[in-house]
Amino acid sequence: MDRLNRLRDRLKTMRAGLVFLLLICATRTVSAADPVFSHQRHAGVNLSCTFCHKGAAEKERAGFPAWATCRTCHPGKGETAIPSERIYRLPDFVFFSHARHAAAKAVCTDCHGEVKTQARITLHRSTKMAACVDCHKERQATQACTACHELGQ
Repeated sequence: MDRLNRLRDRLKTMRAGLVFLLLICATRTVSAADPVFSHQRHAGVNLSCTFCHKGAAEKERAGFPAWATCRTCHPGKGETAIPSERIYRLPDFVFFSHARHAAAKAVCTDCHGEVKTQARITLHRSTKMAACVDCHKERQATQACTACHELGQ
């Protein structure tokens, strides 16, 4: 029952956010000259990170929003690339799972900081091994090499 209540609360929040989003969108436009998506410009809508980054809680990768999500407010923009630049990069030999971190109660701001205040995303937490190990130590999470690396490749 508690899970059902949380789901109802989440749906109410999403509905309220969507209504607010539609109201904001009716009065604002995005210039084609904007080189990069701005979380700060969209912060007034106050949506959760997972509204746009759907896979962040359940998948290995958070992913970028589908155009259908963007067209909620930006109809007729076409299917061109969403203006963005990748900030968080990991080497190919590192395995990182958003789902695993979400299950461990890590929140987006732990690694990404307060992106809603940034016009352009900046690196909040290093993606170097030392930063990850430090975080794992702080949270008493596993430090086994195989948690993040597939050995023998």
